[in-house]
Amino acid sequence: MGIRVLVCGAGARMGRAVIKGVLGEPDLELVGAVGHEKHLGEDVGSLIGSEPVGVSLVGDLRKAISQSRAQVVVDFTNPGVVKQNLAIIAEERAHAVVGTTGITEQDLPGIVTLYRQQGVSAVIAPNFAVGAALLLRFAVQAAQFFPQVEIIETHHDQKLDAPSGTAIKYAEAIAQEVECTPSPTKVEK
Repeated sequence: MGIRVLVCGAGARMGRAVIKGVLGEPDLELVGAVGHEKHLGEDVGSLIGSEPVGVSLVGDLRKAISQSRAQVVVDFTNPGVVKQNLAIIAEERAHAVVGTTGITEQDLPGIVTLYRQQGVSAVIAPNFAVGAALLLRFAVQAAQFFPQVEIIETHHDQKLDAPSGTAIKYAEAIAQEVECTPSPTKVEK
């Protein structure tokens, strides 16, 4: 048996990708899945186009962590619930890996305190792509050489946050580097 992993946001695009990844790793064991009510009760195998895997999607995160004895919860939900989920995960003494945007710099001290009190850890990354992390680093370095910077992004029409949390993080990091205030965003659909 490997590390016991529960995926929150399991029915969404990134949640399904995490499920596939967990199932493909011999050192990880998928023990739970929490998601949207339209998929409740479904075996997560059907969500990823595979055979049943013996894990059904449920709606109650606290109960799912407790019953599955998850050691790690991977959260790819949405900004409206991620902070509440982080509190539940810590209270249930599981470690958190969060790819959901919506957590601000002001939120971090409280999260750090809660997780330290519970003796667990959290990784909070607004974008898990290596390319996105490299782009952030390059953009911050390049910003020093240009009088102004503009961030333009496009997404599929199902994208919940526009501008994305990644774009906001880029703007904040660039603004900090060149000591300016980012201007308001313009969103076109």
